[in-house]
Amino acid sequence: MKKYSLTKTLILSGIQCPKKLWFELDPEQRIKTEDKALFWLGNRFNDVVRKHYGEGLDLSNIKDNELALVKTKEAIETDDIQVIYEGAFVYDDILIRADVLIRKQHQWIMLEAKASTNLKEINISDVAIQNHVVKHNGLELVQNKLIYINKEFVYQGDHNYADLIVEQDITEEVINKDKEILELIQRCKALINRPCPAIEVGAHCKTPYPCQYFDRICSPAKQDIQNVTYKILPYGNKVEDYCKKNNIELLKDVPKEVLLQNSRKDYADNFHYIIQQAHLKNTAWIHPDLKDNVKTWVWPYYFMDFETVQQGVPKIKNTKPFEQLPFQWSVHKWSQPDQALQEFSFLDFEHQDIELHFLQKLVETLGDKGTIFVHNHPFEKGVLNRLKEKPNLSSFATPVANIIDRIVDTLALTRKNFYAPEMMGGYSLKKIIKAIPTNITYESDDKNSVSDGGGAQLAWFKCTDPKTKPEEKEIQQRELIKYCSKDTEAMYDLIKFWM
Repeated sequence: MKKYSLTKTLILSGIQCPKKLWFELDPEQRIKTEDKALFWLGNRFNDVVRKHYGEGLDLSNIKDNELALVKTKEAIETDDIQVIYEGAFVYDDILIRADVLIRKQHQWIMLEAKASTNLKEINISDVAIQNHVVKHNGLELVQNKLIYINKEFVYQGDHNYADLIVEQDITEEVINKDKEILELIQRCKALINRPCPAIEVGAHCKTPYPCQYFDRICSPAKQDIQNVTYKILPYGNKVEDYCKKNNIELLKDVPKEVLLQNSRKDYADNFHYIIQQAHLKNTAWIHPDLKDNVKTWVWPYYFMDFETVQQGVPKIKNTKPFEQLPFQWSVHKWSQPDQALQEFSFLDFEHQDIELHFLQKLVETLGDKGTIFVHNHPFEKGVLNRLKEKPNLSSFATPVANIIDRIVDTLALTRKNFYAPEMMGGYSLKKIIKAIPTNITYESDDKNSVSDGGGAQLAWFKCTDPKTKPEEKEIQQRELIKYCSKDTEAMYDLIKFWM
C-alpha cells in the first residue's frame, strides 16, 4: 500500500505559514479542529452536495484512508460508478480526498466544495494540489470546479437546497498554478523531521484563516503587567512602525510623543499613552467624567446579550445561509440599587417561528422603560433591526425601536472611560473582568463548556444534528444558558463597580 507523509490540508497550512505546518506535523503540538462550528457547517454543506449530484460511491464515512484508496481504485476501474464522493488518491508522498468526481465516459470532472460564499485564492491552490495528485493516478481530468454557497438563497422550508449551490469553473486557474504547487510541495517536504522554523507573528496569522496556534503557542499572553510589548495596543500601526525601525519591543520604552500620534473618536483622548501609563504605574485609569454618564441612566437597568448562528445550510424558513439567526438571549434585570438581580433567558434551536418567539419574550421581558446595557451595541442592534424589517415581524417595529433607543454600550463606555493593566490592551468582557470585582470566569477544564461565541455556534450545530444523542443536547443547552448569562452578569458587575 502506498504511504504518505503529507495531505492536502497540511500543504494548505504550509501556504499560510511554515510554522503552522510544522505544528501540525508534530503529534504533541497538533490542535484538533473537529470541534469547531466551521467543521460542522462544512459537513452539512457536503451532505447537500452529495444529494445534489446524485447516487454514487460515497466514501465520506470511511475514515480509514487505506481502505478508501482501495475502494476508489475499484470504482475507477469499473464503468458502473459515475460519481465518487471523497475519493482517495496518493502520489508524490501526498494524500488527498476529492469531494466529488464525476465520470464523463473516459474523462473526469473534479469538484471541490467550500462552505463559503465566494472564490478565494487559497481555493485555487487547494484544487491545484488535488489536480496534481489525481492526474498522476492516471485519471484524465478535463475540468475543475469550485462549489460554494449562494449567499442570496432563501430557504422555503421545503428541504429543497438545489439553488443553494453555486458552481464556478476554475480549470484555467488551476493549470496556471501547477508550477507554483510543485515548488510549494518541495518546501513543505523540507519541513518534515526538521527543527521548528523561526517565523514571527504577522498578518499571515489571520489570513486566509485565523490560526489556532496564535494564542496558545506563537503569541501567548504576557503575565508581567509592567513589561508588556507595545503589540498589546489596539490600532497601534504607527507605534509598530516606529518600534520596528528603532528596535523597541516593550511598551514602557515607547516615547510619549509617538504614543500621542494616534487618536480615535471611539476611544479616550490619548488612549495609547493612557494604556502605557496604566501599565507603568500598575493602576487603573478612570475618566473623571464617568460619573456624568451614570447620571443619564434610567432605572431599572437591564443587561442583555444575544447568541446567533450562521447556519450555512438554513434550517429555518425565510432565512439566508449566513445571516445572523438569533437563537438565544440572556437578560439580567436590576430594578433598584438595593435589590437583587433577576435573571431571564430564551433558548431555541430550530423551531420555524424561532425569530417570532425570540422577539415576543424579549419585548415582554424588557418592558418599555429602563436602560439596557449591551457590550458592542452594533451586534445586538443589527440583529434587532433585521428582525423588525421582516414582513412577518413588522408588528414589533415600535417596541423594537424602543429597545434600540434605550441601549447603552458598555464597550464604548469602557473605551472612553476606563482602562486597567489587567486588561492587557483588550476591551472584551473577558479582559475587563480581570480588572474588576467579580466571580465570573470563562475558563473551564470541562470539555463541554461554552466559553465564546464560536462555542455557542458549535453548540447550535450539535443540538440541531439528528445524530446527536439527547443527553448530549441537554449538556449543550445547560452550558449555553450558563455561558450567555455570564456576559450579562459581567456587565452588571462592571456597572456596579463604576457606580
